[in-house]
Amino acid sequence: MIARLRTRVRRAVREDRADAGFSMVELIVASMMSIIMLGIIGSLFIKTLQTQGAVTDTTTTSNNAKVVFDELQAAVRLAVETDVRSSTSMAVEPTDGRGDVLILKTRQNQGEVASTGTWRCVAWYLDADDQLHKITRPAQASGTPATSVNPASWPIVARGVAAISGASPFVALEPAVDAEAWYPGSIQAALTFREGDSRVPVDLSSTIVPRRQLQLDGETPGGMPCV
Repeated sequence: MIARLRTRVRRAVREDRADAGFSMVELIVASMMSIIMLGIIGSLFIKTLQTQGAVTDTTTTSNNAKVVFDELQAAVRLAVETDVRSSTSMAVEPTDGRGDVLILKTRQNQGEVASTGTWRCVAWYLDADDQLHKITRPAQASGTPATSVNPASWPIVARGVAAISGASPFVALEPAVDAEAWYPGSIQAALTFREGDSRVPVDLSSTIVPRRQLQLDGETPGGMPCV
């Protein structure tokens, strides 16, 4: 009889323990572990989003920079006049050829060299606020130069653009002459591009050499100079 009673008591104790659930300490520990895990997962998620955004910005910057720089290079290669000026003194040609304004008289079609309609004036201006301006005008037969207006009023084509550290954005080199043709001066361009949260700037620099277009037999391009 006593043995049976002991057996029933033991069973009751075991059942009570099984139904008791978690203790307060166990609940606190479990909650803290859950919070820590959620924090780690959240941090990883935020870091992933930030990295993805930075990569996207860098890719966008690189693509935009290439478009702008390729367009500038193409215009210089087809130019018959290349000038670099300072925005503070557009009428004066810098003695060292360095400046923040690049002005070109460049071909816009395959017309006759002497025709005004064959040429256009294209100019870029890099301002102190890291904005790249550009203006395009048809070459003029007479009157004031097409790029004589204040360069700060030219349309902005890119933001987050600056000169590469230690360099001028544009440098005009001396023209080259060979036995058959005259070449306008080459242009050195050194620009760095940064947009949005891009951590890595895109530096693009090149010495751009115009193609031979004018013969040495007195052939001159139509229209007025662009500056």
